[in-house]
Amino acid sequence: MNSPMLLEALRELEKEKGISIDESISILEKAIMSAYKNKTGERNVEIVINRLSGEIEAYQLLEVVEKVENENLQISLEEALKIKPDAVVGDIIKKKMNIKKLGRFAVQVAKQVLIQKIREIEKEKQYERYSELVGRVVVAEVLKVTPEWLDIRIGKLETHLPKKEWIPGEEFEQSDLIKVYVREVKKDKKGPKIIVSRTDPEFVVGLLKLEVPEIEQGIVEIVKVVREPGVRTKVAVTSKDPKVDPVGACIGHEGSRIAAVLREVKMEKIDIIKWSDDPKELIANALLPASVIDVEILDYESKASRVLVAPNQLSLAIGKAGQNARLAAKLTGWKIDIKPVMNA
Repeated sequence: MNSPMLLEALRELEKEKGISIDESISILEKAIMSAYKNKTGERNVEIVINRLSGEIEAYQLLEVVEKVENENLQISLEEALKIKPDAVVGDIIKKKMNIKKLGRFAVQVAKQVLIQKIREIEKEKQYERYSELVGRVVVAEVLKVTPEWLDIRIGKLETHLPKKEWIPGEEFEQSDLIKVYVREVKKDKKGPKIIVSRTDPEFVVGLLKLEVPEIEQGIVEIVKVVREPGVRTKVAVTSKDPKVDPVGACIGHEGSRIAAVLREVKMEKIDIIKWSDDPKELIANALLPASVIDVEILDYESKASRVLVAPNQLSLAIGKAGQNARLAAKLTGWKIDIKPVMNA
């Protein structure tokens, strides 16, 4: 079976799918060999595709013996010497076969196997490519809006953004370009499946990374983030360079950097606070935007504290429905009891 078009087809495959010619030929050789063995029951067969001409050749693997007892498995030394001049008894000789013995059925099966293998390789390459997006914020196009989810496209891959992963109060339209956080990429029969979110606390982290070069450079570090989607997020940051203010770096000149993040999370408030190993300072910072008069440590072991604030700061410290105090407790890991006191 001589196929001058085979190599050209494989070159196109390499260019379009990124599957090398050698890889495709190896798959095709195994596929044809498997199809032939299944059809004939012969096991001692080898299929070789000429890398230069594309010609498919079949060889019978025969043991060199002094006396042939099975022509399908053995070859006499006399016949072997015609194929390999230095053959000796015990060698395995490759005897070229009539490729037509493969039959149309075997070739068709081989083609199907090749197609399947190519699909598997494409899926694997696609999985590897999209796996690099895990932990990052990427742009997605909204393809369809339903009451329960969005159909979105990231690159060439389509996926769902479930309603529970929307920021509360969000509305979308077809063709919108939105940002999503890639939580995970799973292997699936149909190809890689991307799991995305806009409510994950890491979504805010990813947005900050896009806007704050110092975070990407490792100068500013995000120590911890806690979030109630659509309501408030608190981000604790520190700097590895004493000359760089981590809070100022995240907020940007005249608030330009944090403004870009706020536009993406709509009405959600974001507090950038400075991390401290001193629990009193950390707790005071975590209750921002409220001003704290004093922090008393009641019990280090159980991590209980009391925070004193001016009466006019009490509602701000607690926050609507207790969200500010609740997030501050999550961020610090301390129990926080807020008490109003008159300023001295």
